[in-house]
Amino acid sequence: MANKNVEQFIDTYGPVAQQVSKEINVDPNVLLSQWGLESRWGQTDMAKKHHNLGGVKDFSGHGYEAKDNKTGSVDKYEKFEDPEIFGEFYADLIKRNFPLAVNTGDDIGAFTRGLASGKKGSYFGVKPQEYEKTLSSFYSAIPESKMLPFEPLAQPAEKPAERDGDMVMADAPPPPPPTGDKSGASPAERFLFGGIGTAAGMLSTGAQGLGARNTAAAVKRAGAEETARIAAQRAAGVTPPATPGAPGAPASGGQSIMRQPGAPSTGFNLQPPVGPADAGRMAKGQTGAQVYNYAKSLGLPDIEAARALNNTREVGGSHNINAARIEGLNKIKGLFPGETYVENPRYGGVMTTDQGVGRGPRESFSMKAPVAPNPDLPLGQPGGLSQLPPRQPISTAPKPPSIMSQAMSGLESVNGMFKNMMRPVATVGKYALAPLAGLSAGLDVAEVAHEYDKPENQRDYLKMGLKGVGALSGVASMVPGPHQLVTVPVSLGASAIQAYREDPEFYNQKLKEYTGISP
Repeated sequence: MANKNVEQFIDTYGPVAQQVSKEINVDPNVLLSQWGLESRWGQTDMAKKHHNLGGVKDFSGHGYEAKDNKTGSVDKYEKFEDPEIFGEFYADLIKRNFPLAVNTGDDIGAFTRGLASGKKGSYFGVKPQEYEKTLSSFYSAIPESKMLPFEPLAQPAEKPAERDGDMVMADAPPPPPPTGDKSGASPAERFLFGGIGTAAGMLSTGAQGLGARNTAAAVKRAGAEETARIAAQRAAGVTPPATPGAPGAPASGGQSIMRQPGAPSTGFNLQPPVGPADAGRMAKGQTGAQVYNYAKSLGLPDIEAARALNNTREVGGSHNINAARIEGLNKIKGLFPGETYVENPRYGGVMTTDQGVGRGPRESFSMKAPVAPNPDLPLGQPGGLSQLPPRQPISTAPKPPSIMSQAMSGLESVNGMFKNMMRPVATVGKYALAPLAGLSAGLDVAEVAHEYDKPENQRDYLKMGLKGVGALSGVASMVPGPHQLVTVPVSLGASAIQAYREDPEFYNQKLKEYTGISP
C-alpha cells in the first residue's frame, strides 16, 4: 500500500519536481523525498486540499490551519491552487531564504544542511542529523523504476563564489554556522559598530554634564562680580541703580523717591509723597525713612509700614508684609460676603464697615459731634465714632475637609510617591540613555552595512529601511530634549518589527501562550 502511494505521488508530482530541479539544481528525487516526508506522500489534508507538499507555513494568519506533527503546535499553512503554483513558490522560497540548499544536486546531506541554515531560521524543527536520516529513508522508498533522471547544471569554473554574510555559497557548501544568530551581521561587525555607538553616547553624556557645569560656573561668577560691583559703589557712597522692572530704590539721605509737590512730572506713575518717617513708629532694626516710605508707597498703613525691615520679599520685608496684608483682606471679604470692610486710616488701619457715601477708605466711618461723658458709665462715652452693631464671635475652628479636598490630597500623596520612586530611574536614565541609544544605533548601522554588502538581488530592503530608521532615531535620542518622547519609541518599534519579521513563528507562539490569541 505504501509503495502504491509512493508511485502515485511520483506520477502526480514528478513533473513539478523536474521543473523545480531545473530552477535550483537539486535532484528531483531528493525534492520528491522531501515533499513526501512533509506530506506523508501526499496523504495530509494540506496536500490533498491545497497542494501544499512542503509544509510551507503562512505567517500572515490567513492560511489553512493544521497541526504540526513534529512540534504539536497548531499553525497556519499556505494554500495553492494547483501543484504548478506550489512548485514556483517552493523554488522561489529556496532561492531566497535557503541559498545554501541551491546547487546541492543529489547530496542529501548538503541539501539538509542548506535547509537548516536559512536566513530566517531552519526549515524544520528537529536536528539536522535527524531530518537527514528521515529524508534518506524516504529517498530509499522510491522504487528504482520510478527514479527520475537528473542532469546537474554545469557550474562555470571561473565564477567566483557568492558570499552571503560570512557563508560562502559554492558548489561544495561549508558546514552551516552556529544556529541562533539570525541578525545577519557577524559578531565582529556588531561589536565594532556597537562599541562606536556606545562611545559616542558616553561622549554625548560627558558633553552635556560639562556644559551644565560651565553654565553654573558662569552664572556664579557673574553673580559674584555683580555683588562686588554693588559693594564697591556703596563703599564709595554711590547708590546703585534700580533693577529694571523693580520698584525704584529710595534716594539716599532720608529723602523720599516720590515726586514732591510742584516738581515737574517725570512721566512715571509714582505715588504721592508720604513724608518722613516717625522714628517712634519704626520697628527694631529698621534702616530709616527709606524703608518706611517705600512700604507706604506700596499702600501699607503706618503701623504695617513701620514693621518693614527692608524693601525685599524676605520675611519682614515690605513686599512680604504687603502680601500678607492682601491675603488678610481677602479672608475678611470671604468671612463677611454681605458687607464691605475697609481700612480706617484715622485709627491706624483698623477694619471698619464701609458706611460712607463715596465708600472710599476715608469715608469708612461716620462722624458725629462729641458728647459729654455719660454719667452712667465710669469712663463715659467717647465721641468720633458711631457705635457698631454687636456681632457674633468668629469661629476659629478649622472647617472639616470636603470630599474633593480629601481626594486631591490623596492624589497629591500618590503623585509624591510616584515622583520619589521614579527619581532614581530618572537619574540613571539621565546618564545611561545616551550610551544605550548609541549602542542601539551602532547595531542598526551594522545590519544596514551587512545587507548592503550582499548582491543586489539578495538584499532585504525593508530590513535596511527599518534598521536605518532605528539608527537615525537612536542618534537623535542621544541628545536630550522633548523629541526623545518620539525618537525613543520609534527606535524601539523599528527593532521590534524587524525582530518579528526574522522569526514570526516564535513571536506568534509566545503571543498565543500569553494571551490565548492565535494570530
